[in-house]
Amino acid sequence: MKNFTATPKIESQTTKRPGMITALSWGVLLISAAHFFKFIQVLLSINTLGVLPITISPAYLAGNGLFWGISGSILAWGLWAGKNWARPTTLIMSILFGLVFWADRIWIAEPEGLAQRWPINLILTIIGLGLILLVLSRKSTRDYFWENPAKIP
Repeated sequence: MKNFTATPKIESQTTKRPGMITALSWGVLLISAAHFFKFIQVLLSINTLGVLPITISPAYLAGNGLFWGISGSILAWGLWAGKNWARPTTLIMSILFGLVFWADRIWIAEPEGLAQRWPINLILTIIGLGLILLVLSRKSTRDYFWENPAKIP
């Protein structure tokens, strides 16, 4: 009887990185860079933000930017390097990112702006999550992360 469990990655074996994983890695890295930029902007503008009549704390904005900047950078590296934890973590973090995005929109956004933009935001969220799921479910992706693509009958 064959063993259908995931094969551990052996350092001497190399699998060529699929182009979709390369694109996903770059996309995650760009989003991470944008969040690092947000973090830096909040730090540089902390005095101004403190006197503005905003409903959200600058600490939340800075923490949000720092969290997504660091976690996205680690995830982009894991995808690029083919780490076995990167594939499930990408799916989990993508869903979490979408939930936080929508929570921020509902909690922070002014009602007029939310009323005008929610349909396109919803469409882009669904398309983004769908594309990520498509990339992560491909056989070449599973092979790259050394997961057994064989299906048990």
